[in-house]
Amino acid sequence: MINYMISNRITQTACMVLFGASMAQSPLMAGEWETLFNGNGTEAFRGYQMDSFPSDGWTVKDGTLRTNPEGTVKDIVTKKQYRNFELVFEWKATPGANSGVMYRVQENSDSPWHTGPEYQVLDDSKHADGANPLTAAGSLYALVSAERKTLKPVGSFNESRIILQGNQLEHWLNGDKVVACELDSYGIQTLIANSKFAPHKNFAKERTGHIVFQHHHDEVWFRNIKVRSLTEPEALPEARRANVLSKAAREAGWRNLFNGKNTDQWRGFKKEAFPDKGWVIENDCIKHISKGGGGDIITKQKYGQFDFQWEWKVAPGANSGVKYFIMEERGGAIGHEYQVIDDSKHPDALRGPKWQTAAFYDVFPANNRVLQPVGSFNKSRVLIKGQKVEHWLNGVMVLHYTLGSQEVLDAVANSKFKKVDKFGYRHQGHILLQDHQDEVHYRNLKIKRLGQKKKK
Repeated sequence: MINYMISNRITQTACMVLFGASMAQSPLMAGEWETLFNGNGTEAFRGYQMDSFPSDGWTVKDGTLRTNPEGTVKDIVTKKQYRNFELVFEWKATPGANSGVMYRVQENSDSPWHTGPEYQVLDDSKHADGANPLTAAGSLYALVSAERKTLKPVGSFNESRIILQGNQLEHWLNGDKVVACELDSYGIQTLIANSKFAPHKNFAKERTGHIVFQHHHDEVWFRNIKVRSLTEPEALPEARRANVLSKAAREAGWRNLFNGKNTDQWRGFKKEAFPDKGWVIENDCIKHISKGGGGDIITKQKYGQFDFQWEWKVAPGANSGVKYFIMEERGGAIGHEYQVIDDSKHPDALRGPKWQTAAFYDVFPANNRVLQPVGSFNKSRVLIKGQKVEHWLNGVMVLHYTLGSQEVLDAVANSKFKKVDKFGYRHQGHILLQDHQDEVHYRNLKIKRLGQKKKK
């Protein structure tokens, strides 16, 4: 996880930078803000594959760094290179304008986009790229769309943020995280292989590089550009065997919900014991047998805020689900559901996106999905922190929503859960694996509690 905490000393230094302290300081430490553009000079930049700044294509006016459509079309790059960083900037576009911010760019090819992923900067309303979510503002350009975003009217400044630590990438727009993914994941690598970036072998592979602001023939303004280096993320070594947590993972707070040998962490819904039929341990998995009965199973413990990760596969035409916020006093096994299903054959999935893999079942669809073929294992994740919920699939955040928000309450009102009291809010509840009478396999189920105060 990205660590946003900085010391008081670093905070004081950051404030000095924000209020115009000279950039000619001692070398910056991780966490200290560096001003790239404060409304005046362009000393932090030069042209792509140039020694100088392309002043005929970029101008400084009224405290903004803006492109000149009448001048030379040339991207600008930071003189420094960055590995793990947080970049913040504000931007606005003229009607129909297009630009972008790329990162980890190397200058060994004709164009920055041959190596660097891009945060799209765009007037969605009038530029043709705005009609495609994959190329609209805030997106990981041509790969992952920005979801549930708020874009200011053309002519107003938007606030953007890029956080890149190791392979963990986040795009933020006007205070909301709109893209999150793992650059080395199956999901992203599959998207790249099927995109225009496929011929460029170093695309999104560089570990260090320049930050690039794009000149795309249009007039775009940038201001308040700051960056800070982040520490190298702690890499938790993967266990060599299924259903085993490494010592480092355990020390980081992860707990195993299935060890491959027994089901001690689970019991039947509204039962004291684990079902004696339907569910078996087979090939390192908790497997539900087709038409085997047994009913749903739930964790013995309850969870409110957590990071839950697991792997699963279904038989052709099969259906299941992972539910959270399960409270047995409600009567039925009612909770928020991460849909697990064969999208191609099961009738429920054929109804539409709200009933397909990784959806918030019957409430919100999931987007940017990359699925393994039926019969292969997918990696899934449900992250709940505060009132924010994220659904992930194969290394990509495919859905996010805010518990108790008007958007959620309106969607619930149009779902089968409209009469369920307090549905759409966060609860302390069990996690459930669903018996839908079909064959499904689960393994590597692990969880980390969040939001708990540390004991003194």
